Amino acid sequence: MPKLAVTHIEKQYAVLAPSKLNPNKTYYIHVLGAGYNLDPDLPALTQLENSTLARLNEGIRVFWQLKEPVLVTSAYSKYNLESQASVARKAAIELGVPAERIRMLETPSTTLEEAKAFKSKFGADAQVIIATDAMHMPRAMQIYRDLGFEPIAAPTNFQVHFGPKASNGLTWPNYHSFKLSNRYFRAQLKQLYYWMLS
Repeated sequence: MPKLAVTHIEKQYAVLAPSKLNPNKTYYIHVLGAGYNLDPDLPALTQLENSTLARLNEGIRVFWQLKEPVLVTSAYSKYNLESQASVARKAAIELGVPAERIRMLETPSTTLEEAKAFKSKFGADAQVIIATDAMHMPRAMQIYRDLGFEPIAAPTNFQVHFGPKASNGLTWPNYHSFKLSNRYFRAQLKQLYYWMLS
């Protein structure tokens, strides 16, 4: 059952409670890229794909609850146009984040490259908070740990929701279950690929 498999991944890291963090530390909130559709005629917020927007929203939620945060956007442009990092930066500004509190990493195309670019720019001693999909979080955290960081997880974009209106039992196969299965197998294949690279 795909919901159980996905839940097993998504429950590995709890939603971040910024109130439990050290108020005297500078935290770098790295919003990992997940796609965008460049259209200069539209507001930056509407150019971001849903996963990227969810990650940015979570990064900004955490940002406003910290004393000295730095928001980091990242990801390249496949076609040598405006980078995803730049569009995400503009979107953050549209949501009220001060431009001077945002940094960009405009060359990475994968999670591993994002983490390496972060280390190159800010150093391994930087306290990083990773804002990414709950299903992507275990791999992202492992990559950062392998590079010498002690990352903090800020998971978002949960695919499985539990509550009074959620169907938590057995159901007939449907589009949503096939989509969940696809996401699960993609996450597992990417994890396997990273293990092989390591």
